[in-house]
Amino acid sequence: MSNERLRVTECLFNPSNRLFRPVSDIFLRSNSPLSCVLFEAMHFGVSMKEIRKAGDRGATRLPWLKSRHSFSFGSYRNPQESGFSDLRVINEDWISQGKGFGQHGHRDVEILTYVLKGTLAHRDTLANSTRIHAGDFQLISAGSGIEHSEFNASATQPVHLLQIWLTPHSSRTKPSYQQKHFPAGERHGKLQLIASKTGQAGSLKILQDTKIYAGNFSQGESHTLALAGRRHAYVHVVAGRLRVNGETVAEGDGLKLTETQAVTFSHATDAQVLVFDLRATGSAPSRKQSFGGCKTQACARRR
Repeated sequence: MSNERLRVTECLFNPSNRLFRPVSDIFLRSNSPLSCVLFEAMHFGVSMKEIRKAGDRGATRLPWLKSRHSFSFGSYRNPQESGFSDLRVINEDWISQGKGFGQHGHRDVEILTYVLKGTLAHRDTLANSTRIHAGDFQLISAGSGIEHSEFNASATQPVHLLQIWLTPHSSRTKPSYQQKHFPAGERHGKLQLIASKTGQAGSLKILQDTKIYAGNFSQGESHTLALAGRRHAYVHVVAGRLRVNGETVAEGDGLKLTETQAVTFSHATDAQVLVFDLRATGSAPSRKQSFGGCKTQACARRR
């Protein structure tokens, strides 16, 4: 066994060494004989785990908008959190009654919106004018370009949602729009497929080698998602708390799993999760920071 491989092996299996390391420690330190770092582990195909705590997320606060950002977004810039595989953005938004984002444009980005509470009004340049209710998922493939607006449809109640961006596998494709309600009763104690590359099992069709699941777990329920080969996975906790691959995570937390073959859920307390089955690429997205970029003033406010 080479000295370098032995060094990594010793580090990974020495109980005194933690497997959780900040991204700033990715690069090898020549003065550290046992550098337990994500770069080395990924190089040798070793599964790693990293928790992104809810309180560590970025924040945007406006009179009518509260947002928390799991990854860099808008004025929140964190080089250590610029994306994970093809997953680029997870924003949790609370929008005041009657307020929202005026018409703005995107291109070359997959935009998944999940309304958790309330109703979101949507209009776009594909002639779609619709309302997205709690429990609905909307998927926009921006492709060569689309403009849309998003407003809280209620004059009395805020709307609470998650908006997720992913890098598509191709650029300048034909823009498209999908929307579907997925009953929560169909994912009690298990995962329900929400989006996939082929649109299998009635899921939304996303332009990337990605599968997105939603699941609800109560006390005593457990479930294992087997992945096809060694993949990256990201788990976002929408509500409650549970244990994922042995790690306890709670509302707003994220868990990065690299080069893994399965994701196991247990010890839940009223938990809701989104699970992203992703390509085993580097932790940051492959496209430039400007992908999905917006060109209008309204979008500048959104970003």
